[in-house]
Order: sequence, then C-alpha cells, then structure tokens
Amino acid sequence: MRIVNVHHASSLPPRTRRAVMVLLGIVVVTVACASFTGHGADALAIVAAAILTVVAEEMVRTAMRTWLRTV
Repeated sequence: MRIVNVHHASSLPPRTRRAVMVLLGIVVVTVACASFTGHGADALAIVAAAILTVVAEEMVRTAMRTWLRTV
C-alpha cells in the first residue's frame, strides 16, 4: 500500500501574510486620505506603478532562477 504525503502549504508564511496585510492597510488609508484632499488619481498612479515594478521584479527573478537551473 502506498501512503501519500499530503502537504497543505499556504502561499505565504504567517509573518509574511501579516506584513502584507499591514502594507495593504497602509496603502488603502493613504489612497483614501489622498482622495479626500483631491490627490486620489495621483496616489492611485503611484500605487499602480509600484505594483507593476514589483511584478516585473518577480518575473525577472523567476526567469533568472529558471535560467540558472538550466545553464
């Protein structure tokens, strides 16, 4: 009989999830305050640029990791 090792891994560790939630809360409060003062579009543009930068960095990191494994 074969025993299957079931691993229920979450996507992020608990400390990382908590940090992400705190950062998300800070971004939401900052954008809300900026929209109250009339700078909401600027704040959203900055947040979008930051998110795109992080996504691009993760894509490059993943590509480099894959490339270094194959070379």
